[in-house]
Amino acid sequence: MLFFLANIAVLTLAAVGSWWLSGYDAKLTGANEREDFIRRAIRCGITLFLVELAFWNLWRYWRYNDQGSGIAYLFIMLPLVALWCGCLSELVAHGFHWLIDPEDHREFDPHSSRPDLDAIAGLIHDGRKEEAIQLCQKLKESGDVNILTLETMLERLGVKPDNVKKPRPLTEADHLRSQGKWNEAEALLNSLLVEDPSNVDAALMLMRLYAQDLRRGDKASEVLRSLETQPKVSSAHIEFARRSIAEWSNPTPKKSVVEVQPESIDELVARRYFGTAIEILEQKIKEHPQDFDLWLKLAEVQGQHCGNVNRAEKIIQQIEANPAFSPEQIELARARLEEWREAGLHRN
Repeated sequence: MLFFLANIAVLTLAAVGSWWLSGYDAKLTGANEREDFIRRAIRCGITLFLVELAFWNLWRYWRYNDQGSGIAYLFIMLPLVALWCGCLSELVAHGFHWLIDPEDHREFDPHSSRPDLDAIAGLIHDGRKEEAIQLCQKLKESGDVNILTLETMLERLGVKPDNVKKPRPLTEADHLRSQGKWNEAEALLNSLLVEDPSNVDAALMLMRLYAQDLRRGDKASEVLRSLETQPKVSSAHIEFARRSIAEWSNPTPKKSVVEVQPESIDELVARRYFGTAIEILEQKIKEHPQDFDLWLKLAEVQGQHCGNVNRAEKIIQQIEANPAFSPEQIELARARLEEWREAGLHRN
């Protein structure tokens, strides 16, 4: 009876533990759930078989002091270690990455914003534009709907984006900067950095303000040195900021976005002009928000070349929230994100 109960307990623990650990298989893509399930099931089935054999031999060794069973138990454990070595190393890599660069794991539902967008479209269709603008203001304050997607839909339906309130501090700072109100933008960005010195977005915008608009490369370098002292800021962000300051400080006039051909983006990336490439892609996305290739390229520059996987993930989330993109395109974007994340783990 004791043998039977112990056997059931061991198999139960092995089944639960192996299924959980199999989720760290690096070859799981998430693109085909059936194939992933079969791969995990086969691995767990082999594990249960080996565990059962190991348990029988260990029991015989303990009960009857059978030396042959003890040796057989040790030989059975070797294929178990080989079977799970990859998953264990991936688990350790995830844990190490979480310690040095924790990600934002808040739940994201790509479909949660669609009812709100449908409600706005319905209000505009009924001629209730004032109510639609009020709803837009509420959604922008909550941050539940992507700003670019929201403004694109409103513009398509006849509502000017300029009429919508932009309460986000970074958005307001960018607006002030674009209007030439550099002192006000500087004060706002400095206040954000006082509240959170590791705010990479605010620091980058302030560096750009100093280097590109005010021609104060020394001030931009001061912001960079301050950012380097923050333990939560990754080395990839620091390197990206350093290269961007060099580009923004360059007085050589750049070609307009309209003059730059799509293949020029690859040339900029090859020459490691990531800041310029990102700026051009963001401008092109504003002009062509339904161009999937532009969105994916922007995510690639951030996630693969700049090592900023968190920013790439947010771009993929914007793709998921955009009703203009098909499920196939969304699945492709997710798969690419996993590739960049895995590559980042290997680099770390």
